[in-house]
Amino acid sequence: MRLKQYMVPILNAKRLLIISFLLAFLLYMLGPYNMIYIKAFAKLWGPDWLPKTWGLHAFKLGWHIVNIPKILANSLAIAGLAVLISTLIGIPTGWALGRRGVPGKEFLLSMFLLPRLIPPIAFALGIAKIFYRINLVDTHLGVALAHVAICAPYSILILCTTFEGLDERLLEAARVCGANARKTFFHVILPLILPGILSSMIFTFTASYSEFTLTLMTYGPHTVTLPVQAYLSIGDGFLDVASAISVILFIPSLFILLVLQRWLRPERLIGGIKGA
Repeated sequence: MRLKQYMVPILNAKRLLIISFLLAFLLYMLGPYNMIYIKAFAKLWGPDWLPKTWGLHAFKLGWHIVNIPKILANSLAIAGLAVLISTLIGIPTGWALGRRGVPGKEFLLSMFLLPRLIPPIAFALGIAKIFYRINLVDTHLGVALAHVAICAPYSILILCTTFEGLDERLLEAARVCGANARKTFFHVILPLILPGILSSMIFTFTASYSEFTLTLMTYGPHTVTLPVQAYLSIGDGFLDVASAISVILFIPSLFILLVLQRWLRPERLIGGIKGA
């Protein structure tokens, strides 16, 4: 009984220590985001560390100074092209690696991941040197192709896993029922791999939309994106505009996070959408 009386305070202290650590870690993770939101929506600062009034002054300033709508359109267009190209690369490559037993599969997957493993600035310098020679700098297609180097690995890995998970019995049943290759693909394979395609598109879009280093080395006056403009605004001293741009950058990522939590099973993040 006496030992039990001593153990209760120890357990309570341990639980309090764990909760305190988790709260401190949460504040550490959310602190930078809170500062950005405060800076973006602050209108008039007072003597305290919080603003006296709130408003959309930073967004209005960014609208007129840096033309946020045009920059947002650039980011979406480049990300859309990167997603399209990465998906077109990922489907046949994923099929070959996942279904055809390509020799040296592990080596090929490692090579696809190489742009993600080496320092980004080193890879970006090589890309920029090539693109300057073939006049792809300051074009939406050029920046998107640069992003494909880091987006395509996501698409290939996800779709390779998706194709590996196809049930061979379903494909055999389609052939037995007289379906040709085209009907088998559109009526059997495509519905089964659609969750994997959507998952790969989500990851590639996020990677391209927030990419900074490759964009910085290949952009120009006509292809400024949100991450680059945030960097340029900080250099020009417009910290509130940079904060407003950062908030705009958060919106698609937050939406995608909600979609992932709502529709994708955590244990099958690559495998598919809930209910598929």
